[in-house]
Amino acid sequence: MFEDVTERLRAANQGKIPFEEQAESLDNLRSSILENKKMEQDLLFMYTYMAAITTSTVTRPEIFQYTSERFEYIPSRYIAKVQRLVAGWGQNYSNALRAVAERCRNGTLQSMLNRYANSIDSGVPDDDFIATELSSIRSIYRNTFEQGIELLKKWGDAYIAMLLSGALVAIIIMISVAIYAPEGIESALNSSYLIILAISVFGLFIMYRAVPDDPRTHGLTEICSREQDVIRRLERLILPVTAAIGLMLILVGANAGIIFLLVGLLLMPLGVIGYIDDANVINRDNDFATFIRGLGSIMGGKGITTGDALQEVDRKSLFHLEPFINSVSSKLNLGLDEAGSWKKFIGETGSYLIYKYMNIFRDAVALGGSPDAIGKIVGSSMLEQVLLRRKRDMMVKGFVVLLVPMHGAMIGIFVFLFEILLSMSRAVTEVMDHFAESSAALSGGTSSIGGSMATSLNIFVNFPEDVMRTYVVTILLMLTVANMLAGKIVMGGDRYLYYFFASLLCVATGAVYIIAPIMVSAFFNIPAFVEV
Repeated sequence: MFEDVTERLRAANQGKIPFEEQAESLDNLRSSILENKKMEQDLLFMYTYMAAITTSTVTRPEIFQYTSERFEYIPSRYIAKVQRLVAGWGQNYSNALRAVAERCRNGTLQSMLNRYANSIDSGVPDDDFIATELSSIRSIYRNTFEQGIELLKKWGDAYIAMLLSGALVAIIIMISVAIYAPEGIESALNSSYLIILAISVFGLFIMYRAVPDDPRTHGLTEICSREQDVIRRLERLILPVTAAIGLMLILVGANAGIIFLLVGLLLMPLGVIGYIDDANVINRDNDFATFIRGLGSIMGGKGITTGDALQEVDRKSLFHLEPFINSVSSKLNLGLDEAGSWKKFIGETGSYLIYKYMNIFRDAVALGGSPDAIGKIVGSSMLEQVLLRRKRDMMVKGFVVLLVPMHGAMIGIFVFLFEILLSMSRAVTEVMDHFAESSAALSGGTSSIGGSMATSLNIFVNFPEDVMRTYVVTILLMLTVANMLAGKIVMGGDRYLYYFFASLLCVATGAVYIIAPIMVSAFFNIPAFVEV
């Protein structure tokens, strides 16, 4: 059906689909951004793999062939192009590397391909070049990661400052409407929406560009950690129920605070479990660098198999990995399939880094490499990423600790001020009605006094309550969504952390929206006006 529509559009527009070129350019831009964001980390994975397999007696064609088959690494796709030029077109490796480098858009990868070509022309052995490049890419990755952290600190502070400024503009517009009650306020309200939206999009985009790429979970569908499995099963129920209840409450005109609060409470189980899983994955990654070094050393030093080496690993020092090591060790002792046992181990840890590095270790050992050397190579790369993640986590804690109170303060000021203005408008309107009734009953001289007093109080009359309440709720929703996305971008992790920040911020927004009118009615009144 869609193919027929596409063909008709092409026929009606001289063989082109409307906006096809613009859509293609946007897609290329998106692909370029994502590719550049993942490139340094994937280069580290690829060079770790290449360094690990060169501990065995592999030839240059085998290095390129095995590496080109690792399609999960972005640079491996370019190595596959090199291999096709050599195997299919008869070019030598140095010329093929330069040809692919010319068409490469990433500067780091382009430089690496050219250096590899130069080393081949110079007669440098592959294992020496790869070992040197692995050290270089670790330094490049560390530098890029640390630069990203520093940029994230600055842009995180800038985002909060800009969003506070946008909220202040929205508050000023609300006060202006309350004082003057002008006609045609829609343009002013729309400009406020546009300011908040522009600040949010700009700040979130800059932070996304600055934040280092650091996936936490492997995303495997067949096997996952216990927490991830619970979340996947719960979200099939909770998300539709939350959407249905929220839509129903909106249609019946329920209090916006109740909707925010209910959505936050419904998402809270997913958020809490997701946060626990994120913490567990980080702890398992911390243990894995020590585990893989020890496993490789035992296998290489004693010349024993993986199953036997697992029996001698010091598990007490690996608190977070111990249950998984015990599980895979038991399976191997029972004679179960080794590949399936390790796949289950990787899946149950839920870790992206363990998924990458455990497969590198096993593949290199299967090719006949030295387990001791492979363990050191893999463990060193893993440790590099774990230590950099710790640096990021220190910054993340500071940002989140600032983000949540800042959100509560913005929401609180906005809602409390709205309720105060609403209360004042009602009080002034009541006083003016009282003046009007008194003026009708009094003589002409006194009537002029009442009329002049009524005119002086005219500034808080005709406050459009329904329109401004919609305005307040819309601004609250925009701020909540923006801060939820900001928290997730800075903290990283899997999509489950969206639930964590959504539940936290929605509960805060709903609680403030519900409590504000109660507190304003209890502590803010104008008794002197009423008694006039």
